Amino acid sequence: MRVAKRAALLCVAIAVASAGAMGTATNAYAGGSRLPDVKFHLKTLSWDPHTGNVMVTARVRCTGKGSFRWEVGIQQKVRARASANVPCDGDGFLASIELHSRNGRFHPGAADLTRGIIICGQDVCIGTESIEKTRIPPPGHTH
Repeated sequence: MRVAKRAALLCVAIAVASAGAMGTATNAYAGGSRLPDVKFHLKTLSWDPHTGNVMVTARVRCTGKGSFRWEVGIQQKVRARASANVPCDGDGFLASIELHSRNGRFHPGAADLTRGIIICGQDVCIGTESIEKTRIPPPGHTH
């Protein structure tokens, strides 16, 4: 890959990251490829005491030609990670991912939350990811 194309990809990744830390990416270009317009906003985190699973809900929308996937993970003494594809049809909606650990249960309290997005145009994909401290709320509450 030529240096100019790498620089263009880096500029697009910085533009997406600076558009609200995975909030909105609008009309970005990478190496001549137009990326779809994407909105992603993490809304709630809730815990199910019966299963020990964590439900993560986000408002998502993708408009234009391409694809969009959001990813989320939670880590305490146990961890889980999952992703979901969003159709690029212009319809915004609430999407949820249920995280269940294969080696134990989540519990209310401190946790590391990883979230990311991958946006693809015709011939290029870009992505960004962040890790932040959060709290898994007790039953009946959302965060």
